Amino acid sequence: MAEYMLIYQGGDPSWRERLTPEQIEAAMQAWGEWFKRLEASGNLRNPGAPLKPGGAVLRANGQRIQTDTVMPEVRELIGGYSVIAADSLEQAIELAKTGPFLKNNPDGRVLVREILQMG
Repeated sequence: MAEYMLIYQGGDPSWRERLTPEQIEAAMQAWGEWFKRLEASGNLRNPGAPLKPGGAVLRANGQRIQTDTVMPEVRELIGGYSVIAADSLEQAIELAKTGPFLKNNPDGRVLVREILQMG
């Protein structure tokens, strides 16, 4: 089995602010149940974590460090990640489709990338 990183893009970083505590709990429960199913099937390697908004964009060749979050790169904002194991890219895609991210973020994307094993 190869390992694949699921990279969650385009989520709403302020989603918790617009939901009730019950809705937040339901969302967290959906993630927990998905991770349990992946773990039971042997496909979960690392549930990962959500990432805080902000940060910095570093550029090579002496360019300055940018910390302004209105940068064009925000359109490609990575909201979080998980690592799964699958027999193929196609299986990894099918597993990613069953997760709660796209159901809760219709304009979001999940990038599925195989992790290159070094050495």
